[in-house]
Amino acid sequence: MHKVHFESENRTILVEPGENLRQAAIRNKFSIYANIHKILNCRGRGLCTACAVQIIAGKVEPRNEVETEKLAKKPTDFRMACQISVNDDLTVKTHP
Repeated sequence: MHKVHFESENRTILVEPGENLRQAAIRNKFSIYANIHKILNCRGRGLCTACAVQIIAGKVEPRNEVETEKLAKKPTDFRMACQISVNDDLTVKTHP
């Protein structure tokens, strides 16, 4: 099990190796979405950037094509939670 610490909320969840970050957050009853995006989001299909997070610490795979396109103007540590497989302990900042 890996630990994912959400810095702003000061909450840590346990995540299975290879589990999707968005799905792990939902499984742990933790919302990575802000405001209206809790209702209006693409449900993890990579179509919006409502689940964008900033990776503060830990290793993640490089951005895929979806993230490269959607987050082109954002710093490289900004990622879409729906596109991240957790394979390390992470510290994440939501709503960057």
